[in-house]
Amino acid sequence: MNDHLSSWIQSGPICCNVAGLASEYLDDCLPMLTKVRVGFHLASCADCRTYMKQMALVCEAAAGLPKQYPSP
Repeated sequence: MNDHLSSWIQSGPICCNVAGLASEYLDDCLPMLTKVRVGFHLASCADCRTYMKQMALVCEAAAGLPKQYPSP
């Protein structure tokens, strides 16, 4: 594990880390420890909760768009 990630896991996430993990968090693709750390941060940070809700809305809206394929 690299030093930055190890430090982050030990000290807890900060907002810029959480924002960078938003897609993986919403897609439930994070390792369990990281998911728990992000969840704890979200519980105490209104700004990150708002950001995560906005990201979820964008993902929902994008999922509802018709699929487009390149022309041959």
